[in-house]
Amino acid sequence: MSLSSVILTGNVLVFYFLTFVYIVKHKKEIPPMVGMMTAMTLGMLIGLLGGTILGAYFQGDLFWSTVTGGGLGFLAGMIIGSPLNLLTALEGMLSGLMGGMMGAMLGVMVSGTYIETTIIILFLLEFLFNLIVLYLLIGERAAEKEALWKKGFKNPILMSITMGVFFYFFNMSGPVSFSSTLNETASHENHKTEEKTEEKTDQRETVINTIEINADDFTYSPLEINVKKDQAVTIRFDNIGQVEHDLQLDGLNAELIEAGSHHSGEEEGVHIHAQPGEQSSIIFKPLENGTFEFYCTIPGHKESGMVGSLKVL
Repeated sequence: MSLSSVILTGNVLVFYFLTFVYIVKHKKEIPPMVGMMTAMTLGMLIGLLGGTILGAYFQGDLFWSTVTGGGLGFLAGMIIGSPLNLLTALEGMLSGLMGGMMGAMLGVMVSGTYIETTIIILFLLEFLFNLIVLYLLIGERAAEKEALWKKGFKNPILMSITMGVFFYFFNMSGPVSFSSTLNETASHENHKTEEKTEEKTDQRETVINTIEINADDFTYSPLEINVKKDQAVTIRFDNIGQVEHDLQLDGLNAELIEAGSHHSGEEEGVHIHAQPGEQSSIIFKPLENGTFEFYCTIPGHKESGMVGSLKVL
C-alpha cells in the first residue's frame, strides 16, 4: 500500500470507529430512524468502496470480488447497527451487502486508466458522508452542554482548516495503490509495448512495428499504444478471455496491408477479431497523426470498459 492509501484507509477506519463508539455510548438517545439511516449509509458506502477495490484487485474474477466485497459491506453494516437494535443491524447488513455487490461490478468494469480516480472519489465520498452522519448524531444532543471536541467538530472554520490540511498532505503522498501487482502489471505491459523491436530486411524496406494486444473479458492490455506515421504496424490480437472479442479503430486514415480476420475490410477501418483462445493479426500503415480510440464492438463490451487509444506520432 502507498502512503496515500494508508492515509485514506486510516481516515475511513478512524471516523467509522468514532461513529461506532458514539452510538454505543449514546444509543438510548438516538432516534430509531436516525440509527437506521446511519447503519444503511455506512454499510452501503463501505461495501461500495471495498467492493470496488476488490473488484479491481481480483480483475476478471467477479465471483470472489462480489463475495468478499458483499461480506465486507455486510460486516460494516452489522457492526454499526448492532448496538441499537436488530432491525437497524439488518438494514445495515442488507445495505452493505448491496453496496459490496455493486462495488465489485464497478471495480471489474472500470478500466485500469480510471480505476485509481474512481477509488479516490469513493474514499472521499465515504469520508464526507461519515462526517455528515457523525455531525447529525451529535446534533441530536445539541440541547445538552457540549464537550470541547464536539464544539470543535461543529465549528465550520475549524473543520474547513482540518479538511484543507488533510487534502494538502494527501496530495503530497503520491498515487493510490492497494496492490503492487496491479501497478506492476500495467507498467510491465506499457514497457513491453515500448520495447517492441523494429524489424528491417534491408534499408529499402519499410520498418514494421509489432504490437501485441491481449483481450480479456472487458479489458484490453495494454490500453494505450504508440505508433509512427507512414510506418507499417502489425497488431497481434490475442483473445485470452472466455467470450468473443474484437478491436475496431475508427477515424484513422490508414493503408490496409494484410488482414488475418474475415471481419476486416477497408470500409470498416482497422478491424480485427478473435474467438476465445484464438489469435488474429493485421498489418496497416497510419497515414496521419493524432490520437484515435479503439474499442470492442461486441454489444455491451465497450460500455464495460473495453476501450483504448492509439497515438500516431
